Amino acid sequence: DDNFASIAAAVEEGRGIFDNIRKTIHFLLSCNVSEVLVMLFAALIGLPLPLLPIQILWMNLVTDGFPALALAVDPKSPDLMKQQPRRPEARLLDGRTLVAIGGQGVMLCAISLGAFAYSLYGLHQEVEQARTVAFTVMVIAQLVHAFNCRSERWSLFQVGLWTNRPLLLAVSLSLGIQVVVLTVPAVATIFKVVPLPIEDWALIGGMGVLPFLLMELVKALRR
Repeated sequence: DDNFASIAAAVEEGRGIFDNIRKTIHFLLSCNVSEVLVMLFAALIGLPLPLLPIQILWMNLVTDGFPALALAVDPKSPDLMKQQPRRPEARLLDGRTLVAIGGQGVMLCAISLGAFAYSLYGLHQEVEQARTVAFTVMVIAQLVHAFNCRSERWSLFQVGLWTNRPLLLAVSLSLGIQVVVLTVPAVATIFKVVPLPIEDWALIGGMGVLPFLLMELVKALRR
């Protein structure tokens, strides 16, 4: 019995590690796909540059990095041992996962590019201001998306918002750093961002939570 329990515990631990590696890669790839698509679609439809290279580098190194590390220590799913055993020859990312990554990348791209276009043409703001909006929306949307990546099927409310405290800390830290980028003049100059009026913050807040709402709907339909 002790040997069986030890084997079961080892299998569960291995599945948990593998699952967290997939979550981390899923999150990083979907965010990177969204950044590539934003630049691609903006060029195809003739929009001004929505993100600057330094802003993309900032997202990849800082705002994406902390949540990715936190996903690597996500608690094991309660139904982990009820899942079918993984075949030894199975890929780390199967076809369904790659489609999901692509779809979520398109979702994040559409949210950021939509905010950029609305700021530019709907609110008739300068391109630097619209770019600041797109940059901030992308950062917040990606941070919110980190919570989506905790489970492909279960709602965040079923997984538990407080069950991964490192992720909450990572998202809070990334948000705090982003606020510094937007509000400290010396730093804002480096990242080519400008102060935002209240209507832009309302737009950013609304667009930033969209990934969570959309993915919760998708998960509910899937279940």
